[in-house]
Amino acid sequence: MRRGPVSRQFLGWEYQMKRVLSAAILAGVGACAIAPSAMATEIRVTVTNTSGEGGLSLTPVYFGFHNGGVDLFDVGSAASPGIEEIAELGSFGTLASERLAQQGNSAGAAALGVDGALAGPVEPGETATFTITLDSTDNRFLSFASMVVPSNDTFIGNDDPMQFALFDDEGDFLGPQTISVTPAFAYDAGTEVNNPAGGPAFVDGQNPPDGVAENGVISAATSLSDFVGLLLFGGLTLDASAIDFLNTPNFTFATIEISEVPVPPALAVMALGLAGFGGLSRLRRKAS
Repeated sequence: MRRGPVSRQFLGWEYQMKRVLSAAILAGVGACAIAPSAMATEIRVTVTNTSGEGGLSLTPVYFGFHNGGVDLFDVGSAASPGIEEIAELGSFGTLASERLAQQGNSAGAAALGVDGALAGPVEPGETATFTITLDSTDNRFLSFASMVVPSNDTFIGNDDPMQFALFDDEGDFLGPQTISVTPAFAYDAGTEVNNPAGGPAFVDGQNPPDGVAENGVISAATSLSDFVGLLLFGGLTLDASAIDFLNTPNFTFATIEISEVPVPPALAVMALGLAGFGGLSRLRRKAS
């Protein structure tokens, strides 16, 4: 098809725009060779141990992200092998397998201690964090679990798998949120008899497998004074005043902060460039 003067002007403008947009797209590709999918969202999770000095520690907090159907534990029922493992040893390999058995495309990650080592607990005042990219349609909710140190089998976690939603039905992020891990999220796994001299993990001179099996069920306490498994350590390996829960208003084990990681500017430029090419294509068709 022959082109008139207007078409030639457009071609000149088109050439210049292609140069600009190509440079923008190459800049974006340099930062990230593959653009994330429309439903992929990167979030940051930060855990802060809010226990007082000389108080309770936490093993690396394990998180499962899922569609609402991953139920890690139920009060009044026997603990699964995964919950027993995390409540007694702070390990979460078996719990991760149990999560995958319930939803194969669910995601998991752990907030590590300040040194990034799985072996060490998160001490009072310390912060642990991680980022993870989630399919926001399949991983709308989060569940968490961690061993309370020192104890025989006390752990924190959320019994209701749909209690904490990160995304709405359309997969859009619901916004930043902070979870206060109060005594309402603390449980006795019922798997090991509470005894500071027999089997608590992360206590010098103790061998965790030496604990006596309790063969009970997971129980929640109406107040932290019921957590004999924790109070037994007061004055032994803990500062007794740091676990004087009844006289500590608004006591929390930790806070969990969830936020969205902003899209890198290069990717935003890349998306703009792709949109620009689409516009050029439509203009070219009109000018032909």
